[in-house]
Amino acid sequence: MRWIIRSLGLLATLLVLAIGALFLMPADRIAGLVESRFEAATGRALTIEGDVRPGLWPEIGVKTGPITIADADWAGTAPMVAAEGLSVGIAWTGLFGGDIRVTGVELTRPVIRLARAADGRGNWELAAASAPAAPDGRSESGGPSIALDNLTISDGTVSFTDAGARPITLTGIDATLTLPDFAGEAALTLNAEANGVPLTAELSIAQFARFLSDGAVPVALTAGIGEGTLEFDGHAGLAALAAEGRILADLDGIGPLTRAAGGMASALPEGLGAERVFLDSAMTFAGDTLSLRETSLQLDQNQMSGEIDLTLAEPRPKLVAQLSAGALDLSGLSGGGEEEEIASASDSPEGWSTEPIDVSGLGALDADVALDAQSIALSQSQLGRTRLRLALENGRLVTTIRELKAYDGAVTGQVVVNSRGGLSASADLAGSAIAISRLFAELLDFDRLITLGDMEISVLASGNSMDALMNGMNGEGSFRFGAGELLGLDLPGMIRNLDPGFIGEGKATIFDEVTGTFRIVNGVVINDNLKMTAPLFTANGSGEVSLGGRRLNYRIVPKLLSGEGEGISVPVLITGTWAAPKFRLDLESMVDAKAQAEIEKARDKAEAKAKEKLLEKLGGGADAEDAAKDKLEKELSKGLKKLFK
Repeated sequence: MRWIIRSLGLLATLLVLAIGALFLMPADRIAGLVESRFEAATGRALTIEGDVRPGLWPEIGVKTGPITIADADWAGTAPMVAAEGLSVGIAWTGLFGGDIRVTGVELTRPVIRLARAADGRGNWELAAASAPAAPDGRSESGGPSIALDNLTISDGTVSFTDAGARPITLTGIDATLTLPDFAGEAALTLNAEANGVPLTAELSIAQFARFLSDGAVPVALTAGIGEGTLEFDGHAGLAALAAEGRILADLDGIGPLTRAAGGMASALPEGLGAERVFLDSAMTFAGDTLSLRETSLQLDQNQMSGEIDLTLAEPRPKLVAQLSAGALDLSGLSGGGEEEEIASASDSPEGWSTEPIDVSGLGALDADVALDAQSIALSQSQLGRTRLRLALENGRLVTTIRELKAYDGAVTGQVVVNSRGGLSASADLAGSAIAISRLFAELLDFDRLITLGDMEISVLASGNSMDALMNGMNGEGSFRFGAGELLGLDLPGMIRNLDPGFIGEGKATIFDEVTGTFRIVNGVVINDNLKMTAPLFTANGSGEVSLGGRRLNYRIVPKLLSGEGEGISVPVLITGTWAAPKFRLDLESMVDAKAQAEIEKARDKAEAKAKEKLLEKLGGGADAEDAAKDKLEKELSKGLKKLFK
């Protein structure tokens, strides 16, 4: 703002001073005079093309053809300012040594390119700029102040590039600035587009000279961003950019604001500001940090309150916040609402989705956010009291669960999602008194195990889709389930009757406890120490559960404890898909085991009879028994040698 007023004021003064010579020298000589004086005063080359046309009544006026102002030598070869024409009017009183009153300045189709280098230099900083202004708008040397009745920009363009980043561009600018007294109030109205987003603004700045130089002065802003509005009422200063006051924003989603600021607006899920962002807060901005206090924030249907700090630092902005909320609805995070199950995410009941998971948004900023919510609704889950800390740094998000009421129990631990070089995720979680049926139904699409239990799990997976993550998972864990039932299988009835038909609707296996540990290798859960106790039986189990293939290959060996069939033990094989598992009695292994037992029994009987005959031959007694034992071993040895010849 300062350089615009100073440069236009200087240019207007030079043009007016040339009026006296207008009738004595040709237009090109007048343009050359103004150009040389401007470059001497600012260090930048000014080029005026076409005629310089004077006007003397009712005010001193000058119109030019196209003009350009050169850019800083480090900022490129394109001009910093280019306009199709400039028109300046100055009151006669300023011609005779008083304060300069510019009655009108009009820039036609100006293109203004602003840039800031990595070292903080701005191309608008003029090397030979005039002395700084005093609070009344005069220079420290006591020169005249400048008043501006009306500055008009028609169909202008302004772009700003910060250290090579994506430029912020305003196009179609129609703006009017009034500054009747340089030390008094300035008023600006603006209509423009920022990267295709319509913008409007009405800005009022009290004590304009102090705003530019050394103080925070009253400022009021009402702006429109797309269909949304933004209001600020407080104090601000430009010399060391700072602001303090109340901010009120009601935006039609975060998308228009992101696009206007030069970013790529990704599609946010409902609940995170896809449709509406409402903010009411006490704001301060100093240096590169925006602070919001006494904040009321609404993202779509979700309302929160707390404190927020946003630091606009390199290489990424950083968000620090402490937020509290009532009931949050984040069901839109699944991408499919209630119609799509998170667990399967696939058109096939036996497969996971191979659609790429986009986590590029994790690299947009760093964050350290503490959230305390009374409840959180997800697409398939309803969480109770939730206290989380989310730490995001360079695309790696660490979520620490301080408190989480879920599945009728409690969960603690940590979840990491890392987008550096592809997607990877890990979880170290412990759950107590968890409703296992609900947990397995939502995560694994398996709802046949009705019980409360404790679980611990530590897993790591990598891949850019759900299919890759589930097939690439590795880790370990343990479980202990309390009294409950396994639906779809009557295990005691199956063993007692040696009938695999005790499955299906209405069948169940009642148990007292189930315990075990497991390891996960490339998406396959391996367990070899399952123990189940029940009123009618005990059982051991081992086998595999394929997370990637969503299939079962498990063997349970139950043993009846009482009633008809007491002592019977028949292995049960569970195979097939999670959605339609198959149960089969492993009768072959039972026959093999029985045959082996008969073989062992026959061998023991044969050995006893052979020993008895030897004792009879040797006469009995301890010595005879030892001798018989030695002779029997020798005979067995000879037999083995013959067997393997």
